[in-house]
Amino acid sequence: MFKMAVGHSDDIDPEDAARAIIEQCQEALGGVTPTAAVLFSAFDSEVEPVLRAVREAFPDIELIGSTSSAEMSSVLGYQEDSVTLAVFATDSVDITGGVATDIYSDVGVAAHTAVEQARAKTDKEPRLCIVTPSVGGDTRALLGALREVLGEDVSILGGGASPQSNRMAAGESFQFFGERVLQGAAPLLLFSGPLTFSFGVDTGWRPIGPRGRVTRAAAGGTVHEIDGEPALAFYQRYLGEGFLPAFANPLAVFEDGAESFYLRAPTWHDPESGIIRVSGSLPEGAEVQLTMAATDEIFDGARSALSQAIGRFPGREPDAALIFSCAIRKHLLGTRTGTEYDITHDMLGAAVPICGFYSFGEIAPFDAGGEIRFHNATLVALLLGAD
Repeated sequence: MFKMAVGHSDDIDPEDAARAIIEQCQEALGGVTPTAAVLFSAFDSEVEPVLRAVREAFPDIELIGSTSSAEMSSVLGYQEDSVTLAVFATDSVDITGGVATDIYSDVGVAAHTAVEQARAKTDKEPRLCIVTPSVGGDTRALLGALREVLGEDVSILGGGASPQSNRMAAGESFQFFGERVLQGAAPLLLFSGPLTFSFGVDTGWRPIGPRGRVTRAAAGGTVHEIDGEPALAFYQRYLGEGFLPAFANPLAVFEDGAESFYLRAPTWHDPESGIIRVSGSLPEGAEVQLTMAATDEIFDGARSALSQAIGRFPGREPDAALIFSCAIRKHLLGTRTGTEYDITHDMLGAAVPICGFYSFGEIAPFDAGGEIRFHNATLVALLLGAD
């Protein structure tokens, strides 16, 4: 048995919101006791009372989560300034939690600590890791460290904790573990045992124009040169003199000759030096290409990610869906952002409970067993069930 119940409230009073989401989950559970939970909350919400209430209602629950740019669920659909809770009940899969704190100082130690904390609570082999980290440091290094500790057979998926604004530093976000509200942390859940799952990853953006090669870059996503020229010149070479990088035109990044690409959205530029900064690292030697997407193409990316997940699901029907979409998609889609939830609901059907949030970067490999990537402007759909 594997079951996910969802609660969702847009009440401004944290105690009333907590009461609502707990009652919704209890009703959907039908007397079954949950073992783990994921909670997403708007940045401005007072989340501490909500965390305490969830732990009081479900004392032994393993709880992680983060602040979000917007939330979605099968209870209220797409919402902003709300809180949503997904609780998991299972009699066959162990779901255990761990947290890496101070991930900016030593990601290797932090990742090892979090994983060992979670693994110490089960004797089953892990299959899946869901993580909602701060992404203000070297997220690539953190994901590499988690992959090294967990091994290649464990898929790592999730989304970065969102700050209040896309223009704020990524580290100005909050992560949740139990009743604790943290910064600079990486809370995670390990799903161990006979879990059935699948996922899909897509963007909707299409590469345009010739590719360039990153010839000089630094930590923190700073790109000095592409093809030996200022990085800004790469944009202006194809989009016109005076054009400035924007969220609508992220860079497609190709590594090691792969045809699959992840996106890097520009967050800052210096017109004098030609330096640009992107959300997440961009390694020297990688090939990059400009991208474009119309609104309908962004929605096509959501459909593609869901189609991948549905087509890959090994069971008859999934028991739950978690959606990690990007705050940049929300920024660009504006009042039409809720269409992403509508697409999800229509493709999965009313019987599948859904919970998700708009994150500050998405985490997933392109395929099971592949290298874990940190994405921008992407939608990741994760379907869950039990063997």
